[in-house]
Amino acid sequence: MAEGGQQNQQQTVYHINIYNAQNQREIVQTRTTEIAAGEIGQIIIPQTAEQQNVGQQQAADNVQPDNIAEDVEALNLSPKNIEASKTGAIKKKGDLKVRNLQTKTDREPTQSNHPPPRTQNLNPQPKQTAAVPGYTTAQSVINSPKILMLQKKSSELFDKSKYKEAVSIFEELATLQNHQDFYTILMMVECFIQLGREKKAEKCIGNLQNILMTSSVTSAGDVKDLAIDLISNSAYIRAIILLRIASDIYKARTRSPDDVMNWIKLCVDKIDDATRPLIEADDRSKIIGVDYGIEYMTEMLDDIRAIENADLVNKAQQEAWCCEYIGYNYNLAGEYEKSIKIFKNGLEVLEKQFGSNASKYQIYGVLLHNIGAGYYNLKKYAEAEPYYIKAIDAREKASDYENEAERKKWIESSKTDLKDTRAKLT
Repeated sequence: MAEGGQQNQQQTVYHINIYNAQNQREIVQTRTTEIAAGEIGQIIIPQTAEQQNVGQQQAADNVQPDNIAEDVEALNLSPKNIEASKTGAIKKKGDLKVRNLQTKTDREPTQSNHPPPRTQNLNPQPKQTAAVPGYTTAQSVINSPKILMLQKKSSELFDKSKYKEAVSIFEELATLQNHQDFYTILMMVECFIQLGREKKAEKCIGNLQNILMTSSVTSAGDVKDLAIDLISNSAYIRAIILLRIASDIYKARTRSPDDVMNWIKLCVDKIDDATRPLIEADDRSKIIGVDYGIEYMTEMLDDIRAIENADLVNKAQQEAWCCEYIGYNYNLAGEYEKSIKIFKNGLEVLEKQFGSNASKYQIYGVLLHNIGAGYYNLKKYAEAEPYYIKAIDAREKASDYENEAERKKWIESSKTDLKDTRAKLT
């Protein structure tokens, strides 16, 4: 059978290894970034004597405002005390099951590399303290107690997945607050998505994007790190939204084309981590995983393709890996034709750039293997067979495996699936 999880006689599965670009680095840590409300005083920048003379001449024409940050809300990105949901079994459906999933760091899998047990509540609410944003108007001060009570009530409803009741309170909060706090908007987004109210969800996402992209102290790394923290607490939907925004921030603020590409690809990698469990959970979560997770990864692949003046070798590999993530999730969703199409697209990128040398990169063998697995799942065994044969050959030639033991493991996996495929042909 193919790789990716538990064995099943009637279907095949995919495996994936993750390429880490040489110049790409990932810093995974929890950060707390707060923009305090209140007055911003004069900012003094050391100047040369010549600059000071010019400044004195201009000073008479300029009046320093007393307060240039009045009514600014506190933006708190720290996921404080995120409350994990209770663990429990989640029903998995469909033809595909995951077996022997290769790790993101191209290390030989160990027990700890396996996905953690899924939870019944896929999107727990990060536990918040009773901190209230700092309001400056009299009306805000009057409303503060009510705002605090509504925040507490909406959070409790959200934790219980009562999205319809929770979102009505969030909307009431929006009328009482001068500026909605970050977590209120983020929770509103998920409520609208869960309820299928796409237009309202998109409007809230636009508000979030505007807040984060215009912040002078909140970096793309802050947003990415918060999303990674949410993934670790099974808050997959909110993580996907934040990773898409982080990708846009990287694109807007990063100068080097290769750095932009590498960071976008990292965000695709993390969206893949959040999308898989949603799709595997089936039902409404599966729909959200396809409509948002796969859709966002596809948009970000297009962003990578549009980057100019990047290293062509690096770009080809990053595009191919993004095709792998997207195809793998389409396969999990049972959309095998779409998965095969995007896998083949990744192959074309590699073959166009490297020609006959494409097999030196392990991603080439991964894509070949998974095309074979897609045809196997469609019960097109005669079409699956040659792709498994090519995958074995590519894996024998690949030069970027971490060690020989890893190479042998994946070669044997392809050989096993080829044997199973041929058994179907007899």
